[in-house]
Formats: sequence, structure tokens, C-alpha cells
Amino acid sequence: MKILSFLFILSLLLYKNELYSQTKELVLSAIKGKTSRPETLKIPGNLIPAEIHISGERADFFKVELIHQKENALITFQPSGDFTGIAKATLKIKTDHILLTGLSTNGLEGENEAPLSQIVDALGYKTEIGWTTLANHLRPELQGDELPPSLFKKAGTGNVEMIPLARYSPDFLLNFGYYTPTGHGPNQFHVGVLAKAKQFPEHQILFPGLASGKKEFDPQDKAFGFYAISPSHTAYSEDIWNILFYPSHATHAVRVFPVKDKTGNLIKNNYLVCFEEAANGDYNDYVFLLKNIQPVDLKDQFTSLFNGNNFDGWYTWLEKQGKNADPGKVFTVEKDGIIHDTGEELGYIMTQKRYTNYHFGLEFKWGLKRWPPRENNKRDSGICYHVPDDAEDKIWPSSVECQIQEGDVGDFWLLDNATIQVDGKQNAPSAHTQIIKKKDAEKTTGEWNTVEVLSFNGKCVHIVNGVVVNYGENASLAGGRILLQSEYAEIYYRNIQLRELK
Repeated sequence: MKILSFLFILSLLLYKNELYSQTKELVLSAIKGKTSRPETLKIPGNLIPAEIHISGERADFFKVELIHQKENALITFQPSGDFTGIAKATLKIKTDHILLTGLSTNGLEGENEAPLSQIVDALGYKTEIGWTTLANHLRPELQGDELPPSLFKKAGTGNVEMIPLARYSPDFLLNFGYYTPTGHGPNQFHVGVLAKAKQFPEHQILFPGLASGKKEFDPQDKAFGFYAISPSHTAYSEDIWNILFYPSHATHAVRVFPVKDKTGNLIKNNYLVCFEEAANGDYNDYVFLLKNIQPVDLKDQFTSLFNGNNFDGWYTWLEKQGKNADPGKVFTVEKDGIIHDTGEELGYIMTQKRYTNYHFGLEFKWGLKRWPPRENNKRDSGICYHVPDDAEDKIWPSSVECQIQEGDVGDFWLLDNATIQVDGKQNAPSAHTQIIKKKDAEKTTGEWNTVEVLSFNGKCVHIVNGVVVNYGENASLAGGRILLQSEYAEIYYRNIQLRELK
């Protein structure tokens, strides 16, 4: 076991208790009625039992055993069989005082585990998690102090520390580390392996032990995220990789929180990285403390495809007018960088550049006008992507479409013989084939909706207002230009952005 310095401020850490590197505190955990893994204190060689005293309301939950030959004392936490929650006491050794905290849980796994908010509280943080129950949800909206979607960079000199603080999951070896995004997917860099249960339940404990590896790494100047590999899948700190590779598991698999000390002040360059292994949204499966990192907001990884002033980088095409001929002003630029499409004619605006692997997004809102012959139909538009460089301008060129139509946002349309596999079934090539979305997530007509398209090595994913609504693989088109349709309905577009995955 590691040794805790007794002589001043406990400058070295208790075994597994890296959190308390500068304070006289010790945190332990146990199942109610059971004894915790012991922690070791280095003590003066001439210490006698009378010079050691534990006080406080839960003093009887903590035990001290002197080992004179080694000048050590073993500290354990044994909550009663009817106590769950956080217990506090104070250990006095001569004139030194050490705050003892014990986290007692009801049992192993499932509903017996400690909620993430309770874990954070036991560790002495004032970070706001956003919920206090065990289970929550898996939706991507931010909870409490949660950071917006981010990658990270090293904040200063030295290594990044990745310290396991808590684990409440099934019992298995857990490979964890960091990754750098590439055009081939996340490039993983192994850091360590969390141990399985032996004498103590390492899978249901604070400060879980390592079976191998270490707790630090050097990413140099690269932006990176985090991963953990369970027997069923790999969880990544970026949602896009979970969506692309493991769509049946938690897609928002990691929540990241800034660290706040006991007084609520931020601890600079320190973050809690909390993984969800299953699907109940508790995010207590594996909790790591990351030190010496700073966030890189994923918004900064996106490039605007529309400059807000004109259609540089795009061209217009209307069925009756042709290319870059729009006398009726079907497409115009309004204030605040909004594209207004009156919808009066069939056509589109198309990017001049092609893209292959990317994360594309925009917001749209329906206007009031509808035009013959569809003045009584659902309002209709769409995002067509993977348009080949040599595709003929027409209604509609070969592409994969993310449908934007009232009640149908997120449907696939496979145009001009394009194909894709959904649930293992491939559509037959034809002029146009519809594959209906799996979920409905659009907002009421007149509100702004967010639509995202993920394209990665033949995988195509449609996301509406943060919800994955359609997922396809092995698309016959893998890369090309992107167009926005004009289809007899007034529509507004804004925040048209793309992040290339390379």
C-alpha cells in the first residue's frame, strides 16, 4: 500500500486517495455491514494507543490498528448493517487531526450503488452534478455544471493525470485511456486497466485499484478525448463515435464536470470524467479525475459553410432558371446570417466543395408560404449529401437525403439509384426510395430545429434536435457535395457548419 505522510499536511496520498494530496483527509468506502479495504498511515515509532482517538457521531464506524514494527497504522471503515450514505468522524493522533469520511452503500451493483452526486459529495467536491437520484437519463442536454461537448489539450508542462476516483459497475477488467480523432476513427492510447474484485469489491468502490498500467500520460500538443472498454463496447467522450460505432448503447456515454473544492471554487485544469456503461444514466460506472487539462470546445472544431453575407462557396440552381440564375430571389441572405428560401421554385443551393467524413449541422425553421402544386401539402425541403462531382444538375441529383418535411424530418431518401443498408436491409436502386426514421424528434412548425448529419466511411446518421432518428451503413455514395432543397415551401436556414473528421 502507498504511505500517507504523517508529519505535515499529508503531502503524499493515502492508497488510492489521490484526491487529497494537500489536505488532512481520508476517504474510504464499504458495503453496509462490511469492512473497507484498509488504508495505511505512517506514524511515529514511539506512538502509543492512548495517543490515538476517533471522535464524532459515526466514530464507531472507523477503526485504527497499530503495526508498531512497521511504524504504520491501518485505518478501516465498517458501517453498521443498517446505515447507507456518508459517515464522518475525526481521527486525532497526538495533536494532528484527520477528517475521516466513509461512503456506505446498500450492496453490490444495480439499485444498491451510490448516486454520482453522493460520490462527488463524499470526495469533498462542491461540483453540481444536476441530479441526486441514482438513475437519470442519457439525453445530451447538459446537467448541472457539465461542460459542453469538448475535446481536451494538456494545460501545462508535465503529464496529464488520469486518476480513478470511483467505480460502480459490473465486475470485469476495464481498459481505459485517451484517443485522438482521425479520419479512420479514434486512435486509442492505452493508459491503464481497472482491476477485478478480489478480497475487496474493486468494481464497487471509491479509488478502484489498477490491474496494470499507470495513471498518467503525455498527449503532447494533440487534442484528445477519453475512452473506456467494457466487455460489450467502447465508450468515448465524444458522442459521434458512440453514435457511429455503438448506436445500441449509450450515445452520450460521458459527462464531464469541472472540479470545485469544498468552498465552491474551481480547481484550475481539473475535471471529472464520468462514464455510463449501461443505459440507466447514472454515470457512476467509472469516474476519473483528470489533472492538467483544458477543454477545447467542439464548436471550435466546426467551420461555417456560409459566410452570412452572400453565397460564396455555393451556387444556386433552379429547375426553370439553371445555374446561378435567380431573378425571382428564391434564395436571399437576411440579417443575422439567415438564408431565406421562398420555396417558390424547385431547386437548391449546392456547396462547390466536396466532403467525405464529417459532422454537418444546421438549423431550420418553416415560413408561412406554400406554393402550387403543393400549396396544401406538408411543407417540404431536405439536405442532400454525397452528391458526386460529376452529377448532373437536376431534380434530384444522385445523393443521400436527410428529409426535412413536416412530420418526417430525418427520413432517408435515396435519390437517383443511391443505396444504403438500414437494419441489414438494402434498398433497391431506383429514382427515389424512402426509409422512414425510427424516432420523431422535430419541434412544432415555426420553431427552429437542429438537424445533424454524420458521414463516416459509408455510415450515415441523421440526428434531429439531439436525437438519433436514422442510421444507415454501406452507402453506395461515400463523399461529395451538399445541397439544400427548395421545394414549394418557405424555409429559413442558419448556423450551417461542418467539422471534417480527419
